[in-house]
Amino acid sequence: MKMTYRKALIPLLTAVSCQILIADGAISANIADSGNVIQLNGQTWSGRWIKKVEQGQQNLYVQEDWLTGGLGVQMMDSDKADRQKLRWFSSPTFSQVTFDNTGRLRYLSLAPFTEQWRTEISGPTLNIYTPDAQMQSLRRSKQVWGDRIAIDLSRRTPWRVSQQGNTITIFVSAEVSPDLPIGSNAIAGNLVKSVNVLPMGKSTQIQILLNESLQPAIEMLSSPSPKLVIDLRRDYIPPSLTVQWAEGLRRIERVVEIPNKPKTDKDPKTIKFSVTALEVDLKSPRLRLRPIWSNPEGSPEGIMGLMPVPQMVEQSQAIGAINGGFFNRIRKLPVGAIREGNRWIAGTALVRGAIAWNEQGDAIIDRLNFNEEISTANQAKIALTNLNSGYVQRGIARYTSNWGSLYTPLTENELIIVVRGDRVTAQYQGSAVGVGQVAIPSDGYVLVARQTPDAANQLPVGMTVRGRQAFIPDKFASFPNLIGAGPLLLKNGSLSLDGKVEQFQAGFDTQAANRSAIATTKEKGKLLLATVQAAPDGVAPNLLQTAEVLKKMGAVDALNLDGGSSSTLFLGGEVLNRSVTEIAPVNNAIAIFIAPPPSKPQF
Repeated sequence: MKMTYRKALIPLLTAVSCQILIADGAISANIADSGNVIQLNGQTWSGRWIKKVEQGQQNLYVQEDWLTGGLGVQMMDSDKADRQKLRWFSSPTFSQVTFDNTGRLRYLSLAPFTEQWRTEISGPTLNIYTPDAQMQSLRRSKQVWGDRIAIDLSRRTPWRVSQQGNTITIFVSAEVSPDLPIGSNAIAGNLVKSVNVLPMGKSTQIQILLNESLQPAIEMLSSPSPKLVIDLRRDYIPPSLTVQWAEGLRRIERVVEIPNKPKTDKDPKTIKFSVTALEVDLKSPRLRLRPIWSNPEGSPEGIMGLMPVPQMVEQSQAIGAINGGFFNRIRKLPVGAIREGNRWIAGTALVRGAIAWNEQGDAIIDRLNFNEEISTANQAKIALTNLNSGYVQRGIARYTSNWGSLYTPLTENELIIVVRGDRVTAQYQGSAVGVGQVAIPSDGYVLVARQTPDAANQLPVGMTVRGRQAFIPDKFASFPNLIGAGPLLLKNGSLSLDGKVEQFQAGFDTQAANRSAIATTKEKGKLLLATVQAAPDGVAPNLLQTAEVLKKMGAVDALNLDGGSSSTLFLGGEVLNRSVTEIAPVNNAIAIFIAPPPSKPQF
């Protein structure tokens, strides 16, 4: 079986600027030691490890992304949460799985690989020394489909791969045999320009320069002797992966092929996309799904702010998340609805797709029409434009303490009306954008009138007011958690995409970009949190292609989330769908918790 590398491991000294920092969780009682640095044969890496005492024996565990990125171990399909199927120059084996007692960080046992290894612990550092190995030969051959490079080794040894543009670099913990030519081999292959062997003491770098950027297919063989086989081909499809990461939570990786609409005879009839997904069972007693945003509870900034998803997950003590709805990057404010634990954090001014769910396994995906209205003591009814939203328009909007402790004008000449309890207590006339601040009362809200000259007379100081909310479809009203985004992609298993109806810009449906989406499945209570991106030799998907991909993945109802540079899927300390250096900050996300977060009463 061929494997694909999922991300390059970064040395500790060069990773500081982009490292995902995971705070030390509470460690269970049988943890004898732990740390966050791993030194492999003298090379220092950022990687978490723990030593556990189990049945009188001391066992070492490392975070799974270090095992795959640092040693070259291949993850395989696993249907048990307590063990992970792996392969490393051998027949498949199983590694014991453990977590810290928060359940947020997943570790795999080193036991299947440590025969004749030497390990030492020095403070936060786990030192691993593997037996000396030798790279005995490097053979190149042209194939009908591309090029093959075979590296013969004297024994199993750690290896890793990185890629930058058209250059693939294989790092092998093996010294070069005296009989093996070193330096550059510039004999051209079908896709390979040159191969350069660079000895580095007891390790070796093999630099492969290609005519174009291709993802390598790397196979580990053990018989008759260990070897790495690197295939370079345009039609390479990475292997699928399904891992039972925890009870009620599966990690899925697929390459999905859908029909293409060729414009010329040379265009392909099908097109492939890479899918990375988490399947979450809402009925699982240990899992909860909640919206999160960039600021912690009680922050005076409220929902204004941006933060990369990994840091947002860490701040909220979740185990994973997918980025959520749209936001104004300049104002750092959401433009779609957010409801968490029955609290309306933000509303929406547009009729757009949304998902709502509860902890009993029920979920609804549909276009949401959310309206608020206030009525005054003299029977006047005033429709409000939006709630806690960065989307501004003519009319009267409402802002609660979930927005933040202060309101600062977003447009010129706003009239700011303070309501405490059920009574108007003050009016303030704004001037320029960003000038002046008004405190938002914890026992009320502020109304902001934009280009509405009658507001001052309609809502004078002392006037009593009452509020009302309405939802279409009305089913949305009963769900405690909600995220708005759009457009709707699938409804009852059929395509439902119409960006124009949801007031997206012309051409939004056909733009090619990395995508994030959330979908229901045929199994009640199971949701897919998915990212869709270009396959190794392909292009990024548009929204119609995203809908078709999700349908093939088993989605019934599906909703597009914010995409492009925002698209991020994160689990257990690892970004699953892109390089950590490519993560853009976002305003909100849909997070997975291993235990219920504290619930807040509705405002």
